[in-house]
Amino acid sequence: MAEVYREFTLRGRADWQAVIATVKAAAPAMASDGRPLRVILVDDGADRTEEQVRFYWVAVIEPIAEQAVVVGCRFSKATWHKHMKERFLPPEEHRLQDGRVVLVEPSIARGEITVGAMAEYIRQVEAHAASTYGVVFD
Repeated sequence: MAEVYREFTLRGRADWQAVIATVKAAAPAMASDGRPLRVILVDDGADRTEEQVRFYWVAVIEPIAEQAVVVGCRFSKATWHKHMKERFLPPEEHRLQDGRVVLVEPSIARGEITVGAMAEYIRQVEAHAASTYGVVFD
């Protein structure tokens, strides 16, 4: 069975029903494989998780690098990460003490992006890769 990673934003009863349906669907196969199912509850504004980053690189960026072809060329995971980051996490202007304004490149590093923002970023990257480059995600 493929690795399971799903994120849900809980706003109401229908969202909870989707969580329950996902657990019911995944738990039996994982139990028969002897793998535990981990459920994590976290505030949307908390720092992004290591699981999100791992999922991003393995289940999102890697398939893009393997499947996407642009003008007959394939590109590395690092190149795709930079491209997607520039597209969906634009730089921010920061004013320095001396009055200068500099552009600060965004990051998915610890302390730089929330769980909610990382989930939205992953969703945008997947949607763009699927619709623009025909990438199929498991």
